[in-house]
Amino acid sequence: MWLCPLCKTSVSLHETPIRCINNHSFDKAKAGYINLLPVQFKKSKMPGDDKAMVRARREFHQQNAYRPLKDRMCELIGLHLNPKIKERGHVNIYDAGCGEGSYLNAVVAGLKEKSFKKHTLQNQRLSEQDSQAQPIEVTGAGSDISKIAVELAAKAYKQHTFVVASSFDLPLEANSQDVVLQVFAPGSNDEYQRILTPEHGLLITVDPAEDHLYEIKQRVYDAPEKHQLDVSGREGFTLLTRETLRFEITLLNNEHALSLVKMTPFYWKLPQDSITDMVNALTTVTAHFHIQVWETCV
Repeated sequence: MWLCPLCKTSVSLHETPIRCINNHSFDKAKAGYINLLPVQFKKSKMPGDDKAMVRARREFHQQNAYRPLKDRMCELIGLHLNPKIKERGHVNIYDAGCGEGSYLNAVVAGLKEKSFKKHTLQNQRLSEQDSQAQPIEVTGAGSDISKIAVELAAKAYKQHTFVVASSFDLPLEANSQDVVLQVFAPGSNDEYQRILTPEHGLLITVDPAEDHLYEIKQRVYDAPEKHQLDVSGREGFTLLTRETLRFEITLLNNEHALSLVKMTPFYWKLPQDSITDMVNALTTVTAHFHIQVWETCV
């Protein structure tokens, strides 16, 4: 399903060496990821999020504070996934802008669990012959322009495939994915159209809703503004559902609060004294997400 980023021919990431038919070769890092972002395509020496921000996200996600969002993403995918894909018995999920991999791993694991539970219940009602059917196999892969983020993802979630690549030039074959995730990340609508299956491919987008982390904004700005929802359409896609998800997060301690603040741009703009005061003051924050589910249309 992978393409050489230089000549767009097929390349297998499971062969050694990793090389396309035009002899472009790529190395597999010790951490397990493959760099498919040629140096001539980079706009800076180290594009994407830096080590401190990526590690802060990992620390925050380890507390599982965003679990309601991840669970809802699984529910929406299960609800809208086309029956023909389910009948095929295999689902390809791709996270464009995967960061340190938490969302992809949660969605793949959640869908596998739902499929296994459903399969087990069905088998209890079916004959022994029919019960030989298997749960749906879910394969996860992701990319990010930040090598640091991809390295962290590959080390933590070895069951998935991670590559360094731009979301505006995804190294994937056309029509190769059933579900694409875009969570708090920029991306290319044209690329999503290209890589998703032409009938019933799903695109799940998650962006901040009006009150997301508003308590932090209140401590930064005298007149904080709320996020504006983007409700515009997407060419080549039909909107299946649009909703907001809101819940409160109790920050367990100062380290938990600090990891959250480090995930935001404010941490890098404010003086350290202001950061310390904010961390000491924060006890709860509002999580508010705008979730949209799109389906490819022919």
